[in-house]
Amino acid sequence: MDTTDGLEAGGGPTGAMLSAPSGLLDVLSVAAVVLDADGNIALWSPQAEQLFGWSAEEALGRPAAELLAAKEHVGLVLELFARVMGGDGDWAGAFPVRRKDGSSRLVEFRNMRLLDEKGDLYALGIATDRAMLRHLERDLALSSRLVAQSPIGLAVLDTNLHYVLVNPTLERINGLAASEHIGRRPLDALSFLDDAGAVESAMRQVLATGTPLLEQFTAGRTHADESTEHAWSVSYYRLEDATGRVLGVATSVVDVTESHQAAKEIAHGRRRLALIADASVRIGTTLDLDQTARELADVVVPELADVAAVDILDSVLEGRPSVVGAARGPAVFRALAVSAAYSSEAVR
Repeated sequence: MDTTDGLEAGGGPTGAMLSAPSGLLDVLSVAAVVLDADGNIALWSPQAEQLFGWSAEEALGRPAAELLAAKEHVGLVLELFARVMGGDGDWAGAFPVRRKDGSSRLVEFRNMRLLDEKGDLYALGIATDRAMLRHLERDLALSSRLVAQSPIGLAVLDTNLHYVLVNPTLERINGLAASEHIGRRPLDALSFLDDAGAVESAMRQVLATGTPLLEQFTAGRTHADESTEHAWSVSYYRLEDATGRVLGVATSVVDVTESHQAAKEIAHGRRRLALIADASVRIGTTLDLDQTARELADVVVPELADVAAVDILDSVLEGRPSVVGAARGPAVFRALAVSAAYSSEAVR
């Protein structure tokens, strides 16, 4: 079991699962306040003290409307409180709250009616700073759009290296729908890669050390395009929340197939030029025909062929005209040189 995701209580498969605390709630600093049927504060959380500035000793037992609302808003607060306590539904929205220091802060509320075992009614108010809430909402919305619209393939994996998020670009790159990624490990989802095991190893290294691995090269043929070898530049980095808790690994993937093919063609061209340059130096070092034939065969192997043979018309070697035609009968060739990259039947 991964202890970064939860703690098992009770033992065995029927034990309760207690998940680790979320950093998001800490960032929001969600406050809880409970009012009795008369609108007096009955419970006051530490987060409420941080949000409103009043300590529990100062707040408990006091009417919430008088403590937290400006005079011009008291009537509206009492009306909303009566609506919630009357069972007309919960109330949610933003409301300006008066803090202990006299300043006003816009607070996002969720208010609901509670009923205890004695039949007594209470009102629970959950509140957080609206500016902070809107800031996080914008960040989340922006992150979501960036991931969805990014021209770079993006994925997030949990601490067990199971896919939890895949953007549309990575779906196209891998030739797999998001549903074929989610819940699976790279070794299973990316079986088309020859080095899928190395991909997982890289992710585990990043997860353990926190040190990113950038621009790692990998190649393979996807299910969507099995006829073409594709190449990708992949980067891995660890994800952590605001408290430093490890959430998993993120990966970015860029298709570099075109530049990879261009680089291969350039390298191939350079090898051919080098071969021509080498041939111009090595071939024809003497006027001896046998030596020149051996030099030619040696240059060809292994860059252009596994086996090379240099055959010369017998008539040329004897100084006779080299005209070949059906009327003059079959031509006779003499093997002057043979070169092979390895032993085979062809050279025996």
